[in-house]
Amino acid sequence: MKICLINPGIQKSSEAPPINLGILASILENEGHEVKIIDRLIGQDFEYILNRFSPDICGLTGTTPVISDSYRCSDYCRKLGIFTIIGGKHSSILPEEALKHSDCVVVGEGEEVILDIIKNRKKGIIQGIPVKNLDDVPLPAYHLIDMKYYMSHIQRNPMSFASIAPAWYRLGCILTSRGCPFNCSFCHNSFRTLPYRFSSPSKVIDEIKLLKEKYKMNALFFVEDNLFANHKRIKEICHLLKEEKLYEEMVWGANARVDSINLDILNLVYQFNCKQVTFGWESGSQRILDILNKRTTVEKNYESIDLCNKIGINASGTVMIGNPTEIEKDLELTKKFIESSYITGGIGICITTPYPGTKIWEWCKQTNRIPENFNWDNFDFHHVPIKMHNVEDKIFEKYYTDLVNIAINKFYETFQDRRSR
Repeated sequence: MKICLINPGIQKSSEAPPINLGILASILENEGHEVKIIDRLIGQDFEYILNRFSPDICGLTGTTPVISDSYRCSDYCRKLGIFTIIGGKHSSILPEEALKHSDCVVVGEGEEVILDIIKNRKKGIIQGIPVKNLDDVPLPAYHLIDMKYYMSHIQRNPMSFASIAPAWYRLGCILTSRGCPFNCSFCHNSFRTLPYRFSSPSKVIDEIKLLKEKYKMNALFFVEDNLFANHKRIKEICHLLKEEKLYEEMVWGANARVDSINLDILNLVYQFNCKQVTFGWESGSQRILDILNKRTTVEKNYESIDLCNKIGINASGTVMIGNPTEIEKDLELTKKFIESSYITGGIGICITTPYPGTKIWEWCKQTNRIPENFNWDNFDFHHVPIKMHNVEDKIFEKYYTDLVNIAINKFYETFQDRRSR
């Protein structure tokens, strides 16, 4: 069959390519189906491509910030008589809502059920099955994705990855694990519904080799929440990078928790060209960290930056404001944290967003904070879709503006040091 996979999100953006759709595309191609990916996030003309391709089936994904566009696209597909499937985080939490716009909704991971759904045109809400062994999942069908666009991300948004590499480097993003052993209250993993799984180091190396050989990648970022969760695995990956001589012409970075790194592991990855580690610092207030169930401390936040600076790796990270019950004193502590720290890798200032399926969403429901009418498009870390903090709106807006300006100034103040690392 001819199958179209759609990545929604007109007027939104993403650092990473649609890896999830790429994996599904590989599964479908391996079964002999003809597959096309339409990527709304990069401005591809959905209606024009769809009508030219004329698929038998359409599959859509969607996180909460782009779900409205996902529904618009799926409604259009159904008007054309195309069997339509929706999956992704948002529809997994609110499947009844998604079913109003589709023939089939997949709750959870779709790799194990997609072929059966397509073969039998299954309708309704279908429970996905978590993949037990990630090595059984094929590599994404990168040939169906506009890799030239995604690999030039540093040129479009230098503050994202410029501490890894100069703007002319070709950046690849890979996902080598699923789930998380923690349950921060703002994350979809709040209720620990999925097991924590890793791809083997050899599969990680296979994907790196593919991106280097076919797409000339020379900068890499691991987009999973915490590459450093398993030090044994990190050491094995570094061993293979050395054995295959892949690190010599490639720089890389990864996300980490502040309590998952130490001098030994940082020193090891630095030897193999790790240039940036990105942390979820979240707040400079211990009270807020505890409310978010981060299970870390402000002291660990400071320590993560000091350790990276000591080794010569650029520390970057994010902080969140607008947290449940947050007061001005908490905002001041966060401001102090980023002002007093020597951060060379950039700082992201996010507004805490209560996504459906998280514990803070449940808290909003319990405290009657969810209005009757709201816009999913505003659930994007840049708006206050549901007010959870206890700060006057004008004062909160000033803090947000001040923190963004501090972050921008710090990024450019550390330009020379960043280049020397």
